[in-house]
Amino acid sequence: MSRYAILSAGCEDLEYHGSTAIERVRRRNGVVRRDWLFFDSAEEAADYFYEYRACMEAA
Repeated sequence: MSRYAILSAGCEDLEYHGSTAIERVRRRNGVVRRDWLFFDSAEEAADYFYEYRACMEAA
């Protein structure tokens, strides 16, 4: 499992378990929202996860 967190006014975590889905957990003001992002292949999901992580680290 890979996990990446963004800290700002709220918190956004992406969790990738090596399959075709990524779980996005957003926390803000005590409210927790969970979303699932589904992809056609595990490779596509991994690419999205690592590209998203790279973009957020560069910002």
